[in-house]
Amino acid sequence: GTLGIIYSGTVVPYSEEFKETPVGTKRCVIEDYQLSEPLTRVTLAAEWSTNYILAEAKKAGVKDIYYIDIKTVSILLGIYKHKSLIIYGD
Repeated sequence: GTLGIIYSGTVVPYSEEFKETPVGTKRCVIEDYQLSEPLTRVTLAAEWSTNYILAEAKKAGVKDIYYIDIKTVSILLGIYKHKSLIIYGD
């Protein structure tokens, strides 16, 4: 990923436990936007719950989740943050 004050972008695994993990044939992306009010730094954000992740994956036709990546884009030192969960499976 790229790191900087104005813009940074990273993709990291949600879990480090891969051990012979299959890639899968399907992919599902769940978006989350965070906006911090610059003066108070109050963050407005949705959190992902396990049930929500499973429900969204199921809607996309992913019954067996093999692994998940988290992609984060941060702008202006985190005032605006966009996270995506990228779910891989079948």
